[in-house]
Formats: sequence, structure tokens, C-alpha cells
Amino acid sequence: VQGIMRRGMTPGALKKFMMEQGPSKNTNLMEWDKLWAYNKSIIDPVCPRYSAIVKETVAKLTITNGPKANEKRTQDLHPKNKDVGTKDVIFGQNLYIEAGDAKDIEIGEKITLMKWGNAKVTGKSEKGGVIELTAEVDEADTDFKKTKKLHWMSVDKSNFEATLVAVSYTH
Repeated sequence: VQGIMRRGMTPGALKKFMMEQGPSKNTNLMEWDKLWAYNKSIIDPVCPRYSAIVKETVAKLTITNGPKANEKRTQDLHPKNKDVGTKDVIFGQNLYIEAGDAKDIEIGEKITLMKWGNAKVTGKSEKGGVIELTAEVDEADTDFKKTKKLHWMSVDKSNFEATLVAVSYTH
């Protein structure tokens, strides 16, 4: 029990899982996926949302019609629960995106910059293994159904490094 609690299991999910099994003394075989699904249903409504980019695999994206100087905008930490709070997001002309995403993008393609809007890619180049894209944001375009969704970060000194630990669950 301590091992799964260290991996982010909530007491509520564990209780729900145990109640689902019932008080029978018979062997009851249940999948681990069910336990983690209970946990997700408890955490998801209250968990804040942040963005991150892997430092070693970045591509540069220049927004030609973006703000000349970096500007701070306040956004909700959770799209459906305003009680979670707010965060400051830096918007600017120079952004970082994941290099894997940048490789698949073609000139003329419409992409979605998460929490900003749709953008049309106007240029692409590769210099010394670094991919550089240029695009124009159209904040009035709200058709996000057929676009690639990209997380991004402004090139800004307020960015910081973090170590994320991924846990793999196999059965």
C-alpha cells in the first residue's frame, strides 16, 4: 500500500477500490487499471495544469504577429474548475516547442498553440540540427478540430528547469 501511495494514489481511490471488491472471502481478481481509473477520477477535477518542454529537444517558433515585448497574461490552472487558481503565462514572439512536433509540421499547415489560438506556419528551416519555424497567430480562428495541438513556452528568463519522474505501470 505504501508503494502505490508514493506513486500518487489517493486514499479515496483506494477506499473505493476496496469497497468495489466487497467483504467476500472468495478470491476476487480485479485489474490494476480500475484502481488507477478511480484515482484519476478523484485527482482530475482538482489537479492544476502546467506546460513543460523537454530542454534537450526544443525547436524555435517565431510568431511574426506576436507581442514585440514579452507580456504576461493570467490564465486558469484548470479549464473546468476556476477554484484551482490562476497562473501567469508569458506570451512573446519567440517560443520553444518540442522538436518532434516541429519535424511533422509543413509550411502552410494550421496548428493550435495551446491556450493561445490557431496559427498558420509560414516558414521552416533547419540549421545545425535545430528546427526553426515561423507562423502567424489568428486568435479569431476557433476551429481546433483538425489541427495539431502544440504546447509551447516563451523564450524568457523566468522559465525554470524541473525534473519530472515518469512511472511506468505494466502488468
